[in-house]
This record gives sequence, C-alpha cells and structure tokens, in this order.
Amino acid sequence: MEHTKRWEELNKEALEKLDEYMKSKGTAANDHHEKISSAKDKWQAAWNEFLETLVVLEKLEI
Repeated sequence: MEHTKRWEELNKEALEKLDEYMKSKGTAANDHHEKISSAKDKWQAAWNEFLETLVVLEKLEI
C-alpha cells in the first residue's frame, strides 16, 4: 500500500501545482474557467477509476 500513498501524494501535488499555476496567471475568462474546472473534474474521475483498478489488481495479487 506504500505505492498507493505515493500515487495519492503525486495526485495531490499535481492538483496543488495546477492551482498555483492558475493563481499566477490571474483571472481566466468564464469560458476558460469552465473548461479548466471541467478538465479538473475529469482528472479526478480518471484518478478515482485508476485507484479502483489498483484495488482490484491488489485483490488479484498482480
């Protein structure tokens, strides 16, 4: 499970860096803000699916 913790740390770090980057660039137009939020939501959904896959693989001992 140590590897899972590391992946969670990497995901958290990526999201924090995205937030820092967005703050450094200033305010985005509403259209851009919606696209960024949508992409961030897709990232989280993919991340959750990835973690679910890891759980299944661990149960199968692969």
